Order: sequence, then C-alpha cells, then structure tokens
Amino acid sequence: MTKARTQLSKEVISHLEDAGFVLSSQCDVRPSCFDLVARRGEQLILIKVLSNIDALSGEDAMALQMVAHFFNATPLVVGQKTRRGKLDPGVVYKRYGVSTIAPPSFQSMISEERLPREFIQRGGRFVAIDGTKLRDARLTQQMTTEKLAECVQVSARAILAYERDEMDVSTDIAERLEKVLETDLMIPIDILSEKPIEKTLTQFDKPQYIPDLEKRVNEFFKRLGMTVLWTDRAPFHVAAKEEGPPLMSGVGSITSWTLKKRTEILKSVSKVTESNAVIIVEEGKAEDSVSDLPVIRQLELDSIEKPRELKKIIDERSSQ
Repeated sequence: MTKARTQLSKEVISHLEDAGFVLSSQCDVRPSCFDLVARRGEQLILIKVLSNIDALSGEDAMALQMVAHFFNATPLVVGQKTRRGKLDPGVVYKRYGVSTIAPPSFQSMISEERLPREFIQRGGRFVAIDGTKLRDARLTQQMTTEKLAECVQVSARAILAYERDEMDVSTDIAERLEKVLETDLMIPIDILSEKPIEKTLTQFDKPQYIPDLEKRVNEFFKRLGMTVLWTDRAPFHVAAKEEGPPLMSGVGSITSWTLKKRTEILKSVSKVTESNAVIIVEEGKAEDSVSDLPVIRQLELDSIEKPRELKKIIDERSSQ
C-alpha cells in the first residue's frame, strides 16, 4: 500500500469512528475488492480506499457490487484524484457503477449528514430533481411545457422527461429551472441508502476457474438449497445464505499461513456484518479451530444433509 493510500485509510477510519461506526479490521489480503466493512445501526458499507480512483479495475468493481448485493450493503469508493486531477467535493463520481467520493465529502456525509448534490458521468455534471415538484411548480405558475422550455433553453420534450424522471438533468439547467420557478428542485444524493443495481446472482455463479476444494464447498452449499457466492476478491472464499445474513467460509489447509491470515480478517468481518463464519479444511480434526472459528473437515460435508444440521455443528463448535 502506498504512503498516500495508507494515510487516506487512516483518515477514513478516523472519520468512521468519530461518526459512530463499528469497523472491521483492514482487509489487507490481495486481491480484495473492499478494504473495510463499517456498520452503524442498519447501515452496512463496504469501502474501498484508493488514492487514485483510476486504479479501481472493472473486475474489482464488479466483485464489490456482487458482495455488497449479497450482504445487503452499500458499496463505496473513497478516493482523492484521477489522472485528470483531484476529485471535487460535494460530487459523486461513478466508477463502473460504484459511487465514488472525495474524503471531505465522505466526512461531511457521515458526520454532518450533508449529502452531495451533483454526480459526474459521461456528458457532464448532473443532479437529481423532483419531477413531480417541477410539474406542480410549472402548473402553479400557469406555464406550458413549451414556455418553460423556452425560458431554460431546452426542448419541451426534455421538460416532460424531467417531470417523469426519465432524463438526467445537467446542473446548469436545474439551476435555471429553480430560478424560473422560484422553488428548490434538486434532491441530495443519499449514497448510504443506495444499493447495488440488482443482478441475478447466477451470472456471478460460474467463474472461469474455481479451485477443487472451493468447488466442492460451493456444491455442498448448493446441495443444501442455499444461495451461493464464490469470489477470489474477498477475505472469504465462499458465502452462502437462506435468509438473513450470509454464512462466510474460509477454505484451505489448516496449516496454511494464508488461510490463518484470512481467518483473522474473516472473524472481524463476520462480527461487523453480524454473520456466522466457518473454516472448511482439507485435513485436521473437528476439534481444531482457526482463530477461534469452528472448523469442518471436507470429509464431513457428505454427511450433512440440511442447513439446520450445518448450523448445529457451527453452534456446537463455536462454543468449544
């Protein structure tokens, strides 16, 4: 991690703690699509911290949205700049569909509930406006769509699209509309209430390559009738759920240093996400544990027939 990114991570953690969020430890395994998990009440955020947001790859953005969707969380990138310069405060940028904001905007949002108003995408700066309020204000002033369009220098068709919330509104046009109609129309962007665009999990269900043990664990959860998520870009390898918070699973050799490192992070993430975690290993004994998390041997998987049997084993071994 670069010096600039390390410093930015410290700032983000400090802002979150000051705002009353409970935090996971930093997810410093690679690759990982998120660096921190933060919870405040019902708000759950998966945060990626980058000095230069151009470093976010399409694969990481896809994985971040996928994991956030699975955990009913909000994906968010906090960054300082692009190759073109620093990020503007009060503006939401989009990187492969993930909301991205500058540190001052992040602090204002979580500490002072001052929400950004503008978002940038191809074509310029835009804002969200209240289409119903726009229509009501126009009718109150007895203006036709053609007359209002003439005043703000757009087409009548565009005015109708704005009123129906069918078209993005550029910042300058929104300001003209507010001035002409003498009313506030712009809607702040509540990033923390945003959820990833819903995608069917089946499209993420078939990665090109899954190691043999992970594949077996994946098939095990499916056999139990659970929805399964496999990813190589998170502290866990496989997550599965019926209802409520997912069950996260680390997979590997019980003697593996990499698995032990992941497990320490997994334990922290499971606490913040209020999820269970289990380690499924190639060898070892059921009495073994990794970072106080319950262990299931791969040879035991065939004898587990129902989710409640799995839950019972996890509960029993968690209390040992």
